[in-house]
Amino acid sequence: MPGPDQSPPNSPPGQFTGMPGSGSGNNVSGTVLIALIVVCAVLMQFSLHKVEEGNVAVYYRGGALLQTTASPGYHFMLPFITSSKAVQITTQTDEVKDIPCGTSGGVMIYFDRIE
Repeated sequence: MPGPDQSPPNSPPGQFTGMPGSGSGNNVSGTVLIALIVVCAVLMQFSLHKVEEGNVAVYYRGGALLQTTASPGYHFMLPFITSSKAVQITTQTDEVKDIPCGTSGGVMIYFDRIE
């Protein structure tokens, strides 16, 4: 076996290629890095949420309503611990058309539109 300053017999002089079997360390660290990226992506998917315009988000932790609210936009929350619900804060106007209405005297009145 060559000494610490010597090259193995099949490598060019002055270049040390490492110990036999040491190449698998890069493969393991690459696998760990990929697994870490996947875990982070999954956590980001569950922690990032969007509040639509005209709504606010209220948060629950363990079933208890929190004091925190969120305005429209993207927000983070603790995944699997905190949940959010959207609450509409704008006025909603509904419209109904062609409504018949009868009076006690038997007269029928038709309303074209009611908001």
